[in-house]
Amino acid sequence: MNIVCAVDGSEFSNWALEASSALFHQALKHVVLLHVIDTRQLRSSLRKEGADPKQVQDAIERLEAEAQKVLKAARETMELALSQAVTYPLATMKTVLAKGHVADTIIKRVEKIKPDLLVVGSRGLSDLEGYLLGSVSRRVLVHAPCPVLAVKRSMKPPIRTVIAVDGSKASNLAATRFRSWTVPETVSVHILSVVPDILTDVASDVLPDAQIKALQKPFQLRAEEVCARYRQWFLGEGFAVTAQVLAGNPREVILDYLARHKADVVVLGSKGLTGADRFRMGSVSEGVAAYAPCSVLIVRSRPS
Repeated sequence: MNIVCAVDGSEFSNWALEASSALFHQALKHVVLLHVIDTRQLRSSLRKEGADPKQVQDAIERLEAEAQKVLKAARETMELALSQAVTYPLATMKTVLAKGHVADTIIKRVEKIKPDLLVVGSRGLSDLEGYLLGSVSRRVLVHAPCPVLAVKRSMKPPIRTVIAVDGSKASNLAATRFRSWTVPETVSVHILSVVPDILTDVASDVLPDAQIKALQKPFQLRAEEVCARYRQWFLGEGFAVTAQVLAGNPREVILDYLARHKADVVVLGSKGLTGADRFRMGSVSEGVAAYAPCSVLIVRSRPS
């Protein structure tokens, strides 16, 4: 498993490094620690303040020196985290300093490196207990061409993981990837399938309860079958697993479930799209990612 960890020296960044080790230490083969600095923005700001070219260059050199310190500290944090893992992997590590707009540069580097996973720390920018994703993490979560783990807080094994499934190829890929990347000793798995509302409020008022149940039954049975299949799948690999089917608005139900069960991370599938559609995640995965009270792993296939 090859991963890219975007680092910036913040507490969120350190949580991302530690989460990468805690979740994926068994599968890790190569780690790229990526730090991005926006020298253009610094140059523009200093020029507006009347700085001369020498002052601008000195400031950029100081910024680059600090960036190298950030990368050095990130490497030490990652090495320490891996050394404390149950099984110490033979993972190689590389540090990369890049320049440009932070989110866009991360995305471009990921497109070039083609990792199995991009890991970012997420700065909460709302008063809702840090639920809302920060601008950089949200942009890379939507636009990156590979799976993305946005880490919102510290994680310690056993990591409570909720995998939201609906029987689609996207959710199947998400569950498959997560199972191949993790080991039973570090995570507990909670399979959740939501039966969406298929009737309008008006229809619910007009139709008798028996007819409503009859209309919803195929969806309920499908969700139960999907949950049972994934549960057996993870049990067969030795994971501690629970499974539950709930009904309602998928985004709202998933968010409520994550809060009530104090989840550490939620795993969601997202379609690998091309063209203009590639820049829009589905409303469920995007809504959950933005407002989840825990870290979020979005798994998507590479666009063809």
